[in-house]
Amino acid sequence: MARTTGHDTEAQARALADDLAGGGGSAGPLSAGGPAGREAAVRAATLEELSGRWDAPVRWLGRNRTGAWVAASLLCFLTNTVLRQTGLVDSLSLWGFLWLVPVLWVDRRFAAVRKRAEARHLARLEAELAERR
Repeated sequence: MARTTGHDTEAQARALADDLAGGGGSAGPLSAGGPAGREAAVRAATLEELSGRWDAPVRWLGRNRTGAWVAASLLCFLTNTVLRQTGLVDSLSLWGFLWLVPVLWVDRRFAAVRKRAEARHLARLEAELAERR
């Protein structure tokens, strides 16, 4: 389950980078059923929620997700190594792992955006089905 969520977040980060590079358009009609409509709804909701001025760091981390994970992991390792070598701590320290907080926060934010977008898409599909009856 966690592995699937990670792949979904990675795909969403790539889609965000494509949408931001392409001028912010979504990937098709939002009311279409099936996976294409769901994907378009998720992409549109992501762009909508991350379009604010204060969300620029989140957009940057989202576009550079893999690099951010690598950089945060290296900084964790280096921080823990320096703390151990200077004698400030005897073993692994939680201070080194603070570098992972921003990347984890962006991943959780993407997951929350995806859940809200899927709920909106399902509600829209249910409303369309109710109108047809």
